[in-house]
Amino acid sequence: MDNLFKFFDAYPAIPIGLFFVFFIGVLLRFFGKRAVARHAPKKFSSALDQVLFRWTQRDFFRVRDLLNGGCLILGRAGSGKTSSSGRTLMQAVVSNPQSGGLILAAKPEDVGDVMRIFRKALRLKDLIVFDADGPYRCNFLNCLKTPRDVVTFITTISEVMKRGDSNGGGDSSRFYDQQEERTIYNAVAALQAARQPITAPNLHKFIMTAAVSRAEQGSAQWQQKYHPQIMERAFHAKKTAMEAHDFQLCLDFWNEEWAGVMDLKTRGNILAGVQGTLHTMNTGIVREMCSGATNVSPADILAGKWVLVNFPPSTWGQAGLLISCGMKQLVELAILERKADDASPFCVIWCDEAHQFVTSYDSSFIAQCRSHKGSLVYLSQSISSFYSAMKGDAGKHQADALLANFSHWIVHASDPVTAKACTAKLGRRKEILYSGGSSPGPENTVWDNLFGDAHVSSSFSEHYEQALQDQEFMVGRTGGPDNSFLADALVLRSGEPFSDGNNYQRVVFSQKG
Repeated sequence: MDNLFKFFDAYPAIPIGLFFVFFIGVLLRFFGKRAVARHAPKKFSSALDQVLFRWTQRDFFRVRDLLNGGCLILGRAGSGKTSSSGRTLMQAVVSNPQSGGLILAAKPEDVGDVMRIFRKALRLKDLIVFDADGPYRCNFLNCLKTPRDVVTFITTISEVMKRGDSNGGGDSSRFYDQQEERTIYNAVAALQAARQPITAPNLHKFIMTAAVSRAEQGSAQWQQKYHPQIMERAFHAKKTAMEAHDFQLCLDFWNEEWAGVMDLKTRGNILAGVQGTLHTMNTGIVREMCSGATNVSPADILAGKWVLVNFPPSTWGQAGLLISCGMKQLVELAILERKADDASPFCVIWCDEAHQFVTSYDSSFIAQCRSHKGSLVYLSQSISSFYSAMKGDAGKHQADALLANFSHWIVHASDPVTAKACTAKLGRRKEILYSGGSSPGPENTVWDNLFGDAHVSSSFSEHYEQALQDQEFMVGRTGGPDNSFLADALVLRSGEPFSDGNNYQRVVFSQKG
């Protein structure tokens, strides 16, 4: 100890330096804690303010943010969107005990990936796998509460089923879509007035046995068919004033328009469209899964359960597409019809390869679902995939309306069209460009020019430039062992900027959970 004191006496600056180092360390620790505390999320009683994960040390993604416009994840095939940002987001959402939702499987291997996430979150008991091998069934039409819901459901499903045959959605196509909707609505109104179950088989029988001419209406043979029997029962049934009004319109449609003034071509095209959807609902795996007794429904999701629809279109074709989109439509309608309170679970609809499952109803849903504690998370390879799925000018506008409503875009290495859409979303900002140069003066010697005594000119200009260039969205690590299982992404946020003042943030996601 004496030697230590002698050492300090010989070098008095050392203890003073150590003291200052210690003092500065204490100050940094104190103010560092205050800075973190200043940017940390406040502790609120509301479940909406619970943090799902962090974008950066100072930027948080809360339940409230997820419900306020959902999330769109984009990136070319192999960019790591599903295995990095997608997995991170799903793990965070599922791990929140107040969450419920619907997951549509796009690939056969999705089931295993989803189950690993639920196992890690200790919520396997809350996951219902809706597939052909399981015990769960859902009668789609029985889950709908109003005739208008039935019409919306069937017309949306019809839109999906006709997608591959779409010629671009011209005026003629829109006309027949409207007539199909009227036909379905008047069939539903008749069954409802007659107090009959509104099922796909009943709708099919009712429309197919409708008279197509005045002569057929007067035949005794036709009077024995399903359609006239339902109309007779509906006519004599007790009805409210609203039901009586709707039934009168229904009566006029079937007796005067369908069997009278409607020409053969129009009626044939309407039948082809309506019956094409109803036929698919009445046959094969769709009939088995969606037309019998119900033991799983959107009510389970609203109560905090998760339903995984394991009918990837790559395996099940149009039948899988109908089942997946049908369940999604049911859940969207159920979310918008509920009155959510603080105790209600928040509900998320999750679709990978979302362009396969997108419908025209989605833009309306995402614009309204926030107050009902609903949200939409879509993953897809590009913006163009949505335009391809929703054909025609009207389809492009619907796709733009849907994409504009997503408040968070997570963009991995993408294609030029997607990159251009991202830069357009970020907008432009003012930039100042400086320029200058030097030139020899008319009377300068060589010595003057060499040592800086030359004529110097400078100028600057202001103009608006893209916040980020397209190239920024087309490069980045894409995960895998070569990149240490890290995937780069740019997060775009509408409205509130990030802590650095920008409405974009560079984020690295890990593929290892």
